[in-house]
Amino acid sequence: MIYRFNQCTIDTERYQLRLSDKIVSIEPLVFDLLAYLIGHRDRIVTREELLDNLWKGKVVTDAALGVRLKDARKAVLDSGTKQEVIKTIHGRGYQFIAIITESTAERPTHKIEAILPQQDLKLPDKPSIAVLPFTNMSVDAGQDYFADGMTEEIITALSRIPGLFVIANNSTRIYKGREVDIKDVGRDQGVRYVLEGGIRKADGQIRVTVRLIDTATGRHIWAERFQRKLDDIFAVQDEITHNIVIELQVKLVTGEHSRSIATSTNSVEAWELVIRADSLLEPIVRDDVIAAKQMLTRALELDNKYPAAWTNLGWVYWNESVWKWSSDPEKSLALAMDAAQKAISVDADYPMGYSLLGSIYMTRGDVEQAITESEKAVELAPGNSYVQAILGNVLIDSGRLKEGIRAVQKAIRLCPYPPVWYFNLLGAGLHLNGDNEAAIPVLERAVNSSPESYLPRLWLASALVELGRLDEASLISKIVLDIEPNFSAAGWAESFKSETHARLKDNMLAAGFPE
Repeated sequence: MIYRFNQCTIDTERYQLRLSDKIVSIEPLVFDLLAYLIGHRDRIVTREELLDNLWKGKVVTDAALGVRLKDARKAVLDSGTKQEVIKTIHGRGYQFIAIITESTAERPTHKIEAILPQQDLKLPDKPSIAVLPFTNMSVDAGQDYFADGMTEEIITALSRIPGLFVIANNSTRIYKGREVDIKDVGRDQGVRYVLEGGIRKADGQIRVTVRLIDTATGRHIWAERFQRKLDDIFAVQDEITHNIVIELQVKLVTGEHSRSIATSTNSVEAWELVIRADSLLEPIVRDDVIAAKQMLTRALELDNKYPAAWTNLGWVYWNESVWKWSSDPEKSLALAMDAAQKAISVDADYPMGYSLLGSIYMTRGDVEQAITESEKAVELAPGNSYVQAILGNVLIDSGRLKEGIRAVQKAIRLCPYPPVWYFNLLGAGLHLNGDNEAAIPVLERAVNSSPESYLPRLWLASALVELGRLDEASLISKIVLDIEPNFSAAGWAESFKSETHARLKDNMLAAGFPE
């Protein structure tokens, strides 16, 4: 259901809040609180009812409930003083009082499950694990990013271990702030094991608790608590990863393990900056990329031998070049190459650096070298969905469509709830392979998930033209030109191999885009 009030839109099916069509980042429990109050807006909702339905009877203080209410009000431009959206009825409870219009969300009628099965996933023929978002147990809710960063670091480290199937961070992020049934997680993600934990950061100390659980039985296999000085956070990550691998009986070579901590740095501040910058690089929005660039530059001032910082900075330059955001795209591409090479010079086994190299070579037209570098990234981290997706992108761009589609599908299996650009890649590959009926629902999903990005709309318009649905393609062209007024059919088509160039350009012109 979609609810609209004031400048806000809440889509309960897509689990999304928007302010004037801009997606708002919101904690899942805060979203659930808003949705519950809206769903029962015809009456006062008591404190006890909220606790029973949202916290499932868990003991929660009045202060904790108050914090969530404050966050909910802030998210919809309300406050405890104004109370124009959520009203507190003292001694009785709370009521949602803003005037609402509601509608049923229009969804693609095609069965995307035929391409992206999300149910009854079979267990891989190797140990498999999903790492749930670590809980921020600190008093300061603003430290959520710290817990999120540690979750991502552990996933990255595990994904580099041969013989271990690891679900990607984007797929497990949906569980953040929610009470979950471990058996359900195992079934939904197709894994045998789940790691969950929490982190408390205070007074220069960190305390991390972790539990490894068998999803088939719900039995705790291993639990541990780590307490270290803040400067030792990476040693804690290393130790946790090592113990998980032992419990899963995966052979680990000491030299390889020492390389599994992909983003090693001695500067906690630099690490925090990279984590924050990384969150701004998806979806690709120009202002966010600029902000990320500033953070990454500062991170490298703190530690100029930090491969993750160099790689992400390289992606910033690559985007500036590809989307013509800089006055000198060739110079930006050269800076991206320099950043990739610096990342690899620091850590010759850093897979993300090779993925970046592959994309740069592809942009330069060196197809053979692009594939070589992208395949090397996969060899270094076979369980990493990100490097699989980048390989798929390079293969699709090079014209090896079926191989590229398979690589992207493998990336999605590693990340059942993937970043939106995975769907964009898969839809583009299917379209270029002539399977437009299958491509359209995938691209529609990408558009719905990232309306501020125009790239999936381009592929969708092209596929619609080839199916003769010109009116729909024409509507899409108008939306794209509102987002990116300088877009041209020829400029976009030039990014692809020659036999694809003419086809895409003709489709764009048929959709109404300027030449």
